[in-house]
Parts: sequence; structure tokens; C-alpha cells
Amino acid sequence: RGAGGGEPRSAGRSGSSKGGEKEVVMLQKFDARGRPLSLNYVSKMSDQEKATRDRKIHFEAKTDLGKGQREKYFADDDMTVDQMVQREKLNKGGDLESNLVDNLGKRRGPVRDVFDEDEEYGGGLGTSLKMMESRDKKMKTAVLEDRARKQMIHEHNRAEAVHNKDRLDLDNSRFPKHLLLAVATRTYLMLKPNGRLTDGHCLIVPQQSVPSTLQCDEDTLDEIRNFKKCLLQTFHQMDMDCIFFETAISLDRMPHASVECVPLVRDKSSNAPMYFKKAIMEVENEFESQNRALIDTRGVKKLATKIPKHMPYFSVEFGLQGGFAHVVENERKFPKTFGADILCGILGLPATITQRERSSIEHEKQLAAAFLASYEPFDWTKMLREG
Repeated sequence: RGAGGGEPRSAGRSGSSKGGEKEVVMLQKFDARGRPLSLNYVSKMSDQEKATRDRKIHFEAKTDLGKGQREKYFADDDMTVDQMVQREKLNKGGDLESNLVDNLGKRRGPVRDVFDEDEEYGGGLGTSLKMMESRDKKMKTAVLEDRARKQMIHEHNRAEAVHNKDRLDLDNSRFPKHLLLAVATRTYLMLKPNGRLTDGHCLIVPQQSVPSTLQCDEDTLDEIRNFKKCLLQTFHQMDMDCIFFETAISLDRMPHASVECVPLVRDKSSNAPMYFKKAIMEVENEFESQNRALIDTRGVKKLATKIPKHMPYFSVEFGLQGGFAHVVENERKFPKTFGADILCGILGLPATITQRERSSIEHEKQLAAAFLASYEPFDWTKMLREG
């Protein structure tokens, strides 16, 4: 799972070493959302650049001119524009507001308003700027590198723990391979293991572990759309329509994204937009929310144009014509089975069906075989296998 810039470390994990040998793992840094980040830019400096940087932190940044004016406010005032751009790309520039909050929180004694009358006329400009400076700039290179290494080890172990529990990972030993219907280059199609609402209730899943489809690349989104087209054709011959929905919440726990497909008979599916629109409008208090409760995605080619990339959300699509979306602001109150609960109301099913346990493996194999008999004539992945 570790890819991209990182330094190898020896990892002695149980079950992963053979004959006492240690496994070498390339560490990858992740942010709070589970997104991979580049390494700290100081690790890419030469020894001379690191020594110069550390001297600036303790001496040059405190130098005053004879006129009583401040020569430098920050240790990195001598950085070129290109160096600053590179630092921002490596995610080490920091956010001025978050730096201010961090410094105020760690400051001892009374805190003077940094935007008082003196500041307005530049009298205490240095103090204000210092309060917005990232604390990382005040640390020596060795301290930064050691802290970054420890953080990467922690994040790597956390990512490995999530990976081992990921039931939608094809490499997981607990993955129910008998429910696998079709595998493409970046995605796959499988029957939903538990809580199926109807026969044919299935999942379109990216092979890469991403918390939402908004974080998928264009090729992955194209494959998801291909699966949707094939499913629509499959159920069209049965006089049924498809409802596609995705619930992307608790992104900080690094869930594995999936798009659910539920086939409905035509007389039921015709009322589905009305049911979903009403439920989305009522799911959260409109007076407490910062975003519009209902986002109309009909005619929208890319959901990313309507929803910020790393925000939790719920989206539903009726066929390939689009549908509705909702940005989730209170994840603790938003039900994980929101889409399934609405469909239960449309189908007249008890809400407890979403908690139904898995059936026997033999029964699941029969369901998969019956599904493939109808789906195989429209399976677009056959072209990949034949090619």
C-alpha cells in the first residue's frame, strides 16, 4: 500500500516475516482524510541547506538593522518564489488561520489582540505575523524529520489496520469471491453481501480503497459508468429500472467507497424521485445547515462540480439522467442506511431488512448464478478479457 516518496523502514509484523527476516515497507504519509501526501520538504534538502536553515531559525531571523527596523520576520524570508511554490505543493506551507489558532492555544499568559490599533499602523506587525507562522518553521530539521518519520509509521500502521478490515478489498482473505460478478481494470461488480432489498441488489466498487467516488480518477469513473449502462440494459429487459445511490460519510475512518444499484419495477421507480426529494429536504434542519439541503444533479455530468471533493455526502441517481445529492453536515445524525430506508418505504419492506444477516454460501452462489445468466450478454468486461 505504500507508494510514492518515503523512506524504507524495517517492520516486523506477525505473519509477515519468514525465517526471522524483516519486511521492508515504503512509508507513505496520509492526511486526516486518508489521502496520501508527499514527504516533508526538509527531507529533500541537502546537508548544507539543512545546516543553513537551522542557523536562520536561531540567528538570522532575529537580526535588526541599525535603524531600529526589523530585517526579517521569518526564518524563510530568503526563500525564492520557486522554493515557496515547491513547499506549498508538498503541503508544508500551512494555513494562516490554523497556525494562528495553534499558536494562541499554546501561548502562556494573557493574549493581546493582534489586530489592535498599533497593528493597524504597523507598530506590532512582527508580533501579528509571528502568531500566524507555522510552528514547524521554528523547529530544527532533525526534529522535523524525526517527527515526520514517527507520524508516517503511525499512519502506515493505521492504514494497514484499515486495509486488513476492508471487506471490499479483493486481496482480503475474507472477501466473498463467490459474489463477484465482473472485474474490470479499476472497478468490479458484486452482489451485496447482506441487507439486500431485492434480487439483483449489487455494488459497483473501485478496486482502489477511496472513501468516496469523488476521489476516483477519470478512468475509474468511466468504468463505473460502464457498469451502470450494463445494469440498466440487463434490468430493462425485465421491465425494471435502476436506482443508484452512494453514502459517503465518516471519511476520516477511510471507508471503501461503493455505489449501490437496486432494481425496481416501473410502477415503483416512477415515484422514487418524489420520495427521495422529500426525504432529503427533511433529513437535516435547514436553519442549522450551511449548504443547500437538496442539490439537483439532473443533467450534471460530474458530481464533483456540485459537491466539494472531500465533503461527506449522499447522492442518488435515477438511471443515467442524474438525480439528487445532499452534503452531510451532521454525520452523527445522518443514518448510514438512508438510501436503503427510503427504498424500503417505496417497496413496503420493513426497515429491519437492511440489518438482515447474510444467507448461506450455497444460496448466495445460486443468486450470483441467476444474476449472471441475465447480466452476461451485456457484460462490457468481456471485451477486456477477449482483448
